[in-house]
Amino acid sequence: MVGSAISGGTARSLAVETATVTDALDTWRPQPRLLAAPPLSRVEVDGKHFKAGGARFNFRGVTYGTFAARSDGALFPGATQLRADLEAIAESGFTVVRTYTPPPPDMLEVAGELGLRILAGIEYQDWRYLVGTRSTDIKSVRREARNAAVSFAKRVQGNPVILAVSVGNEVPSDVIRWVGTKPVSRLLSELCALIHDVDPERLVTYANYPTAEYLHGDDSDFITFNVFLESRQAFHRYLTKLQHAAAGRPLVLGEVGLDSGVDAPGEARQAEVLDWQMQVAMERGVAGCCVFSWTDSWTVAGRPIADWHFGLTRADRSPKPSLHVAESWNRRAIADIRSDWPSMSVIICAHNAASTLDECLAHTCALDYPDLEVLVVDDGSTDTSADIARRHDRARVISIEHSGLSTARNEGLRATSGDIVAFLDSDAYPASEWPYYLALGFDRESVVGVGGPNECPVTDAARARQIVAAPGGPIHVLLSDDRAEHVPGCNMAFTRQALQELGGFDPIYTVAGDDVDLCWRVLDRDWEIAFHPAALVWHHPRSAIRAYLRQQLGYGASEALVQARHPDRFSMVGSARWRGRIYSAAPLRAWRERIYRGLYGAAPYQSVYRGGGELRDLAHQLGVPLAACAVLIAPTAFFVHALALIPLLGMAFLLALAASDFARITVPVHARDAAQRFRLTVTLLNLLQPVARAWGRARNRGLARRNAIAVRPIAGPVQNLGRGVFLVSDRRPRPEVAETVVQLLRRAGLRVVPPTGWESYDALVLASALVGAELVTSAHPPGWLQLRLRRFIRPKPAMLMAAIISVAALTDARLAIVLAAAAVANLALGWWRTGPGVNRVLTSRGTTT
Repeated sequence: MVGSAISGGTARSLAVETATVTDALDTWRPQPRLLAAPPLSRVEVDGKHFKAGGARFNFRGVTYGTFAARSDGALFPGATQLRADLEAIAESGFTVVRTYTPPPPDMLEVAGELGLRILAGIEYQDWRYLVGTRSTDIKSVRREARNAAVSFAKRVQGNPVILAVSVGNEVPSDVIRWVGTKPVSRLLSELCALIHDVDPERLVTYANYPTAEYLHGDDSDFITFNVFLESRQAFHRYLTKLQHAAAGRPLVLGEVGLDSGVDAPGEARQAEVLDWQMQVAMERGVAGCCVFSWTDSWTVAGRPIADWHFGLTRADRSPKPSLHVAESWNRRAIADIRSDWPSMSVIICAHNAASTLDECLAHTCALDYPDLEVLVVDDGSTDTSADIARRHDRARVISIEHSGLSTARNEGLRATSGDIVAFLDSDAYPASEWPYYLALGFDRESVVGVGGPNECPVTDAARARQIVAAPGGPIHVLLSDDRAEHVPGCNMAFTRQALQELGGFDPIYTVAGDDVDLCWRVLDRDWEIAFHPAALVWHHPRSAIRAYLRQQLGYGASEALVQARHPDRFSMVGSARWRGRIYSAAPLRAWRERIYRGLYGAAPYQSVYRGGGELRDLAHQLGVPLAACAVLIAPTAFFVHALALIPLLGMAFLLALAASDFARITVPVHARDAAQRFRLTVTLLNLLQPVARAWGRARNRGLARRNAIAVRPIAGPVQNLGRGVFLVSDRRPRPEVAETVVQLLRRAGLRVVPPTGWESYDALVLASALVGAELVTSAHPPGWLQLRLRRFIRPKPAMLMAAIISVAALTDARLAIVLAAAAVANLALGWWRTGPGVNRVLTSRGTTT
């Protein structure tokens, strides 16, 4: 059964693959009766999990109800049965009871006595019972829902027994199509906001299901999904997908389980499936599960339901085998998943990090992962970083002369011994489960690296949270939900063996870029990099715009080095060609969004597919710097008036892009009080970041070519035979010599586009905007190698330039002359670079190292 609503339907089996049940049934023993609990503290969100009273809150839930109405109208059992049920639930190790309607006062009182929390639903007229589309009926639903949300929020305001309020449960996908996605989603968000207005610290959620996966309330504090899958692999994949949808919020499974039927084999099957469901949920970092349900005694709309048997107990409350499985998992934590964990070393490289290092080490040294060593590499700090590190007994400190990030990481690699080597930035700190999830990410022999998300701490200032919403931060690039093309250096781990085989980090990267280079070198070996969406670290962004732009300048300089090392992974316009999907923290709605609903709206998984991302990135990373350059030439309009068109077009482009960004920015809850300021700041950063990044690349490109491009010399002399033909005495294989020539040309400043394998030439040389050349090699005569550069006029740029000159000639002859002179100069440059320039490169470097 996939995400069926509790109101009806029959179980639909999608797969039959299962896992072996654990020995929980054999080792289960009755637990002592819990009669009272200490005073409760309020449950709060803590990254991908929950906390209460400053400690981790283990969300172990079970659904309860609905039942036949009692005398006070509540859809719960009478007081005696209610207390007996809650005592049995507490004895079984559950910490959360999920109800679908508001719990009555006696339930709140008993739950508080027993230390139980309640995930409470609210009750209002359901969308699914609307007939027609009259606006008055829709307004009636909205009005009743708002009243119900506010009334219940006021009734339980400040009560720590209520863990959270669920503003709805499984609005059917066909109902959403009938009413409209936006009205339903807007109401859910509105209900969340209303409850927050009454009780700002109250957690709020909406219980969704796969068939309406696209529906969400932006104001939810955590994501709740009801998921019923009978295939372990499908369950694993879907939970990973949901973790990405949850982003930095906890994921809770609001319903999970299996119908047991009425016979012993069915009950054994229920226990077996529940066992691996609990294990997979814990492995994938799910914050909590609500097993559906406590008992087979179940009533909907006043009618007893006799044909569903999802309960952990039978209608008479006698336990099924699945209850013993649930009790076993209720008393486990992530550390209990394995009995033997691989050793791990955490390396923290610090350079003048006194402001954040103490926080980083306080959390890292508190990790309870077995066989964990913590090493701080002090990279020539001139502040008190080393002294701060030495105050933490669990951390070992080594100090080196200031040599840059890669060298510091290599020193840390040499000084540690863990099988897994994890890297953490000094301005970041991990969640308590972080090392366990990293270790679980190594799920195949081909996986040599694992990364996870990084989030801005909720306590950071408003400016920092604006900056984290801007582009250019440390983000992951995923090939699939659990495989990555790149994981950021602030949160990554690799096997020691793989790092040693790769020779560690490239020392040329002193500030950034080392993580991208390492990830691409890993993939070039046909190894895999995994991604675990629950391996979370908190990472402080820059707290001032000036510091952010300075960081982007450094990233641009590092990007020039990466491009010199990996030219085949960059496009003709200089942007990285990622094969995966970039997961950006920017709160921008996609330019195009479509929902796949399936034929007649019956697809079991209805997801949102977003497009326009590549075009948007190109508009920002290439278009913004070009438009900025166009604006800067505005003073030339005083001499040639027609040139005023160029800065006007540039300004129009920037304004249009800014307006588009401003309209598509989704303001997070924490910034709602200053929504326009948030939008304006993020829009401004969207325009400034590409300029800073491009300037950093341009400023460092020459240095990158000289230092980052390794060239093996041509063995013998190079003879220029004229007409672009060169004869080389080199007995190496032809492809190897061709690669040497390509690297020599790149190092000389020529843009060389690597072939894809479909071309008839070895490489394409872009000598100027209007001139290109095809490089062709041939291994003849024997013992020699011939090279030919076949020049050509680049047709598209040439036709564009001709059209511009023609239009200019009709409006301003002086402008046409200037443009024609510029075109001739560009032709001459390209012709020289593919002739005498190449001759000088080859002949001067043919016998040098």
